Amino acid sequence: MYLTVAASACLAFAPLPDLDPEEVPENYRLAQVMHARNVYNAVLGNSGAQVDPDTGYTVMASTPLDWHIRQLLRPVSAWGAVA
Repeated sequence: MYLTVAASACLAFAPLPDLDPEEVPENYRLAQVMHARNVYNAVLGNSGAQVDPDTGYTVMASTPLDWHIRQLLRPVSAWGAVA
């Protein structure tokens, strides 16, 4: 479940063209695993959980992609040089 959620979040941030599953780049696979771990840890820690007093339901805040994962999906290259 966590890997599926992480895959959809990663693909929403950096969509891939239609590829076979064997052709998915390793950086996407690593980003998916890292984000799944972050989501799992957020659920364990109940970070951002709020209980609605009227219904008693718990609402979890979503965990955004951290900068390491964003860098894996869309690497930023440096332009220019230092003289």
